[in-house]
Amino acid sequence: MRRQFNPVYPQPTASYGRTPSDTGSFGWAVLGFFIPLVGLILWMIWKNDRPGDAGMAGKGALVSVIINVVLFILWIVFAGILFAASGSY
Repeated sequence: MRRQFNPVYPQPTASYGRTPSDTGSFGWAVLGFFIPLVGLILWMIWKNDRPGDAGMAGKGALVSVIINVVLFILWIVFAGILFAASGSY
């Protein structure tokens, strides 16, 4: 009678939380700040798999958009003030 070899393989374990490559690096925030569309896309792709990196890329994009909106509003107000102060001749 011949014995069968039954190797014992380790059972896969669930990896909860961050993966080793998910460091939440500040570099992702910088990338998201200077290129907000890329930050938004990375956030959408990574939000489940790499939440730390996704959060940083998303925060960088969000900060960039908020700053751009505020600067645009200030520019409109400044242009309106200049237009009103110029008078009509």
